[in-house]
Amino acid sequence: GEWINPAEIEALVAALPQVSLAAVIGRLHPKWGERPVLVVQTRDGDVSDETLLSPLRSRVAPWWIPDAVIRLEAMPLAATGKIDKSRLRAEYGRA
Repeated sequence: GEWINPAEIEALVAALPQVSLAAVIGRLHPKWGERPVLVVQTRDGDVSDETLLSPLRSRVAPWWIPDAVIRLEAMPLAATGKIDKSRLRAEYGRA
């Protein structure tokens, strides 16, 4: 499989003024094993997938572009205050 850097994708999307928090998780995929999925908490709920993914198109390899965008009203946080990616994977990491 191809290596994908979730932190780089997260940083590019989180830099958008409409985004409060962004996380990238792997979702099971029958052909590739896993594919990236973007999970976001937006400042205003009406942000298109294209707006969220457009900063990636000229900056990352095409196979890094997430297959789906999931919007959450509140991103789950761990006790440390960081995004709880384990919880996101458990909830959204299956096809």
